This record gives sequence, structure tokens and C-alpha cells, in this order.
Amino acid sequence: MSVSVERRRSSRIDKVFRVLISTEECGDQWFVARNISSTGMFVEMPEPLPLRTKVIVRFALTGNIPEGMEASENDAALTAMARVQNHYYLQFSDREGLRALCGVGLRFLRFLPEEHLTPPAHALH
Repeated sequence: MSVSVERRRSSRIDKVFRVLISTEECGDQWFVARNISSTGMFVEMPEPLPLRTKVIVRFALTGNIPEGMEASENDAALTAMARVQNHYYLQFSDREGLRALCGVGLRFLRFLPEEHLTPPAHALH
């Protein structure tokens, strides 16, 4: 029997929450994030962004953003710059049968000191 060894350096928090992801190409979009650590997190996306894409991640003050609410930089309590590190395509079975999920692994590059601070355009390339 083989024993798996944990390769992760950082502890993970398996919590589901909403984040606002901003890119120059796609603008601002709300996604579901989970499995966060001090170095990165997994974000569910129906169509993953290209690898190495730099994004701004804004963590919402509240867990529930009303449907149809306009995305705003002022809705963030914490802001980070991150890069798409991996793509994930998962299949699993639950009470409803076979299901699928895809998303990206984001690596945090740095946390921005103020929630309304937007980095200059050259920092996103």
C-alpha cells in the first residue's frame, strides 16, 4: 500500500466564497472560489482563463452578492494580484449522478494595500 505525501507548503482552508476577478480582456466577473491558502486558491470558471494570465482578485465583504448586482471595486475587503497557474477539469459523482467542474488555480503575487487600488496597466502584462 502506498502512502501519499502532502506536497503543499501552506495550510488550506476549504471554504466556498465569491470573488470578483478582473482582467483587461474580460472585465469584472464574479466567480466561486474555494480551497484558499496563503499562496493561492482554486476558482471555479466555466471557461478557464489562459495560463499565466494576471488577474486582480477582490474578496467580497459579505458571502452573498445579490443576483444582478453590479460589480464594484468598493465591494472588496481585500484585494490581491494573482496569476493563473493551472487548469483543472474535475469529474465526480454525487446524489445527482455524474457531474463536472472546471476552474483555475491562482497563485497570489502580492496583496494590494487598499481595496480600491487598481494597479497600472503595465503591471497586468
